[in-house]
Amino acid sequence: MPAADQIRATVLRYVDSFNRKDRAQFLSLFAEDVVQTDPVGSEPRIGTTAIAAFWDGLYASCDGVDFRVTDLVVSGDEAALVFHLTQTLSSGFVDIDGVDVFQIDDDGRIASVKGYSDADHVKQRG
Repeated sequence: MPAADQIRATVLRYVDSFNRKDRAQFLSLFAEDVVQTDPVGSEPRIGTTAIAAFWDGLYASCDGVDFRVTDLVVSGDEAALVFHLTQTLSSGFVDIDGVDVFQIDDDGRIASVKGYSDADHVKQRG
């Protein structure tokens, strides 16, 4: 099982990759057979090719992302990231409050991530 510090570092690099718009760093954080469900209830994306498509779709729809950690709790091989994210669009901004839950493998890579948010936590402005 990865150490708590290793898990925290992986999750913080995940956040940093969005803020720096660093696709290579983002993709390097995932296990080859990663499962991403974002938002929970949607069809899971499986594997790094699907994760790359998620990234490409996000940055095709917005100019940038400001991803802020509100809280980060590590337990076992998992981490719960409470966040506030602002997407910059040509028409204004979208603010999202949510929780991402990560499972980190023994190599310190993200084996799974689930994103939780709902309409009450998504606000468009501008």
